[in-house]
Amino acid sequence: MRRIAFSLAAAAALTGCATAANPPYARPVTTTISPPISSAANIYTNAPRAPLHSELFACHSYGSNLGLIGQRGEATNYTPYVETPAGSLLRNPTEVGCLSSGFGYRGTATGGGRQHNGIDLANREGGFIYAAGNGRVVTADYRGGYGNFIEIDHGNGVHTRYAHLVEIDPNLRPGMSIAEGTPMGRMGMTGNATGVHLHYEIAIDGLLVDPINYGVPQPYQTTPVAQTYQQPVPIEAPQVIELEEPAMEQPIPPPLQSYPEPVRLQRPDGFN
Repeated sequence: MRRIAFSLAAAAALTGCATAANPPYARPVTTTISPPISSAANIYTNAPRAPLHSELFACHSYGSNLGLIGQRGEATNYTPYVETPAGSLLRNPTEVGCLSSGFGYRGTATGGGRQHNGIDLANREGGFIYAAGNGRVVTADYRGGYGNFIEIDHGNGVHTRYAHLVEIDPNLRPGMSIAEGTPMGRMGMTGNATGVHLHYEIAIDGLLVDPINYGVPQPYQTTPVAQTYQQPVPIEAPQVIELEEPAMEQPIPPPLQSYPEPVRLQRPDGFN
């Protein structure tokens, strides 16, 4: 009874990834975890390690909290790695997956809404999921609304969580070390899910952060300038030069005009 009550409480606390935005994919056949065995070889033993996805595309245009989506449908803020206090972690630890729902508040299929504390990476065909970085396995079991669930401690307060898996590698046990890119399980829809996908969470010091946008520089925002003026050039005041007033000289009198001496004419005799 206690286990049933715990499962009901977990399902109530986590309304999971059941949203109207997720398409109703067919439910996988395998939904239980195999009992642990002693490191026996299985499909995970020789499975390829995690691919490094250079881009992440949105599954559709009407998902919740998808963030900035480019013209080709790519998540523009996506980079292959997220930098954390524990080092670099994979932002997309799936074999193949598209972004069906982002981090943040969203509506639910039954009405209302809630905070979605991770991202959903969907693939109707399923596929492997991988350890996002080096660490130690904390949990690898069934966890209520999360379904088949894995949690890894990467050190320095950084944890990653993987939910709704169709199955978990039976050799995975709490306390064991795990390397980045190690296949751990396969994508599914166990727990509270309406489609085949991986619910991926990153927690830093107990705070859940956005796996897509954490650590990504925010885009610059510029304000258009209506008119641009040339920067004024400062002009120094001209230097005043004081000139000495020249000494006044005595005026030179104009030259005297010289006329020839008058000629005295004598009158002829007999004239008065």
